[in-house]
Amino acid sequence: MKPRLGLIFCLLIIMSGIAYHFLSPQILVKNLSDRSFYQVSFSLPDKQITLDTIQVNSRQTIYFSPQEKTGIVTYQLIAINGDQVAQGHIEYQFDDNNLSQFGTKLSFIIDEQYRVSFSSNK
Repeated sequence: MKPRLGLIFCLLIIMSGIAYHFLSPQILVKNLSDRSFYQVSFSLPDKQITLDTIQVNSRQTIYFSPQEKTGIVTYQLIAINGDQVAQGHIEYQFDDNNLSQFGTKLSFIIDEQYRVSFSSNK
């Protein structure tokens, strides 16, 4: 019986780690346009995230740890030639407990006409 309990315990640990990863706050970056971009960077309340080379018609997900404070998330999109082509911000707000951030998704989308949208599901 003890080996079975050990296996169950091990599986629970693995499943908890996987669930934590996929429930962690995330930024979804979608480029639906026919242009590649050099870089997009996000300044979160407690962290800086930079994604290099956003390919044509690509989709990437960046998971990040829960933030310790509410604030503004800013973004900056840089073209291949180094020019800044877009910048903006969105409010990142949550309850005092960090668990309220689980499942948060920030969506950064470049559409077919090169328009940028940045939104949150919370």
